[in-house]
Amino acid sequence: MASFLLTSSPLPEEARNQRVYQGDLIVFRGFAAVTYLVDGLRAICRQHLGADPESVHERLPEAALNAAAQALRDAVAADDTVTALLRTALQDVGVGIDDTFGDGLELRVQSASSRSGARRISPLGVHRDTWGSNIMAQTNWWAPVWPTTPERTIAFFPTYFERPVPNNSEGWDFRELLRRLKADGPDTDYPLLPLATDPPGWEDAMPVSIEPGDLLCFSGVHLHASVPNATDRTRLSFELRTVNRGDVLAGRGAPNVDGTAIRTTYQLFRGLTHGERLGPLE
Repeated sequence: MASFLLTSSPLPEEARNQRVYQGDLIVFRGFAAVTYLVDGLRAICRQHLGADPESVHERLPEAALNAAAQALRDAVAADDTVTALLRTALQDVGVGIDDTFGDGLELRVQSASSRSGARRISPLGVHRDTWGSNIMAQTNWWAPVWPTTPERTIAFFPTYFERPVPNNSEGWDFRELLRRLKADGPDTDYPLLPLATDPPGWEDAMPVSIEPGDLLCFSGVHLHASVPNATDRTRLSFELRTVNRGDVLAGRGAPNVDGTAIRTTYQLFRGLTHGERLGPLE
């Protein structure tokens, strides 16, 4: 049975991964390095979205906000200081960074009451990350940049960790996504990830609302989604996905109960210390 763990102590790589692969949700709290990372991200957000980024939807129309969110994401991805702060934060909570590969920190903006469907500011539907990556040893990390509430946060469907959910992963091709992104740009209409085609109802959802400075760790197999933001504040959060190379080589990971992706996206993940790719796209 999956459990929820709140800890102010580091968890060694093997112990943490063992819990994550069985469905546990872990929140690391009280780590100064995570707070420093959040402070750095707040500064970049203010540069791009104004002094009060949570109210940016009041100043920009949705098309302009979508463009600003893309520019913000690009700036965060290219910021060497953010990369260094992230590496330190992960190391402090127990990640074995020499054998860990990541896909890069991603800053997510979910606009208040967005109804446009604009890709960079809309909620994510119900999904497992592994429907796209096909890597069962994938670990996800998520945290707010400003405070969240249960009405604008991430939500899990924990009873479905080992229960199949109808989805469209079989027809989704990461190679095609890359081709379309190159041809059409970031606003291509090709889906960024496979989604549940018959998702559970929200009565089965468990919103997780944590504080800035907290860091949530969970398996890429966990069924999750964005809570549709019906509040008057834009939600800003960051996320990262990591993979331990030793676990991949040993075949360790969470159970694959319903993923049918035709490719495995090893090429997305680069070593946290050396930058080499985990492997080619298969």
